[in-house]
Amino acid sequence: MDLLFFLRGARIRPDGISYRAAARYLISQLQLAVVWCLMSGVLGCGSPKTVGKDWQRIEPAVAAADFTLPQLAGDPITLSDHRGRVVIVEFWATWCGPCRYSLPSLEVIYKKYRDRGVTVLLVNEGESAEQIQQWAGKRFTAPILLDARSDVATSYRVQGIPRLFIIGQDGNVLYEHEGYGGGLERSLSLILEQLVPQRASPTHA
Repeated sequence: MDLLFFLRGARIRPDGISYRAAARYLISQLQLAVVWCLMSGVLGCGSPKTVGKDWQRIEPAVAAADFTLPQLAGDPITLSDHRGRVVIVEFWATWCGPCRYSLPSLEVIYKKYRDRGVTVLLVNEGESAEQIQQWAGKRFTAPILLDARSDVATSYRVQGIPRLFIIGQDGNVLYEHEGYGGGLERSLSLILEQLVPQRASPTHA
């Protein structure tokens, strides 16, 4: 209603403030909010072109330790069998609070990029299949692997979870990331767009 009065011209509200002045104040606050949103990228606003500072680029890249682990549902998976694809490995557990946020984001990434040559492996640390199944249900299509004795986590020097590694098509570790502070999908998308760029559709005469 105030905006309607503003469009029709200045009116005086009962508290002595004109509708036009109130509208100007509202617009100024909205402008400030937009500027802040674009600068900070809060809640997905804006489109930062760089990954978060909490991501570590491994330079020079190092060879990823190979492993074979049983799946929660399906045949065992060997990392080296995915050579030629980009592999995201996330170490996690059901009791880990941040993992409850990172895993759904990784499921989104898996569905978005799997047809472009990206694999996501969710490596659970030290829990039984029953515990994992009870928590995960049918929410994830990305493979869930069982590192029951944490042997693989030890080989990757994992001390805290969630801990994520991005392994390139040549089998070398390119990035690592620990914890969850938001923006996971955005940062992963920026990295993956460089590693597995979208190929242009062929044109037909």
